[in-house]
Amino acid sequence: MKKIMGMILSAVIFLGWFSVSARAQAPRKVKMTIPVVAHSMTPVYVAQSKGFFAEEKLELDITSTGGGGPDIRALIAGDVEFTFTTGDNVILAHQEGKRLLMVMSGLNKVFINWAMHKEAAKAKGITESMPLADKIKTLKGLNVGVTNPGALTAHLAAFVIRKAGYNPQQDVQVVPIGAGPTWLAALENRKVDVALTAPPVPETAISRGFAIMFINNAKGEDPSIPEFLMENLVARPETVAKDGDIVRRMVHAGKSMGAQEHA
Repeated sequence: MKKIMGMILSAVIFLGWFSVSARAQAPRKVKMTIPVVAHSMTPVYVAQSKGFFAEEKLELDITSTGGGGPDIRALIAGDVEFTFTTGDNVILAHQEGKRLLMVMSGLNKVFINWAMHKEAAKAKGITESMPLADKIKTLKGLNVGVTNPGALTAHLAAFVIRKAGYNPQQDVQVVPIGAGPTWLAALENRKVDVALTAPPVPETAISRGFAIMFINNAKGEDPSIPEFLMENLVARPETVAKDGDIVRRMVHAGKSMGAQEHA
C-alpha cells in the first residue's frame, strides 16, 4: 500500500512539474497595433521573419488600423498591450492627459513620401527636380490626401502647407483617403491631386504611371526635418509597471533585429 501511495505521489509531483514547465515554455500571446502596412514597419516584419519574437516566447497578434490614430486609441483603451507607431500621436495623447511610454525607437527619420498625379503636375508646371520651396508653393487650390485625420500624414500635410504660407482647409483641402489600395485609388482617380503616406505606396503610384514624386522624405528632401521619432514601441505606464517582463522581451526582440541589421 505504501508503495502504491508513493507511486501516486511521484506521479502527481511529476505531472505538476510538467504542467508548470509547459506553461513556462508556452508562448505569451501579445496584441499590438500598427498604423499601416508599409516599409516603415520593417523592424516588426524583420523581428517576425527572423524569429526574434519567437525566441522571446512571444506570439504576436498584429492589427493594422489603416492609418495613425485608431492604433494608439486601441492602446489607450486597453484593447492591445502595445502599438508600434509615430511619436507625434504619443505627444498628442499626453497633451490630452493620456500618458503613454515609448520604450523603444525603431526608426528616427520621417519616412513619408508625397506623390502627385501627373495631370495635376502638368497643370501646375511641376517636375520632380524642382526645388522643394517652389514645389510646395504650387499646393494652393489643390486637394491633399492623407490616411486619417489624426495620423502623421495629416500632421505632416498641415506642417508643409503652413510652411508654404497657406492655411489647411482654406487654401489647401486636406482629405482622408485611407491606406494602401484606397489611397492608390483616390490618387489615380483624381479624388485628390497629391497624397502622402509611407513607402512603398507612393512609389507604387509612380511605377503604375499615373503619378510623380512630389516630396521624397525617405531621401531627406525636406531638410527642415532631419530627425523624427517615426516608429516607436509604445506601452501604457501600467503595463511597464506591472508587467515589466513582457516589455523587456518585446524590447529585446527589437534590439536583436537592430543588431542583426547593423551586423
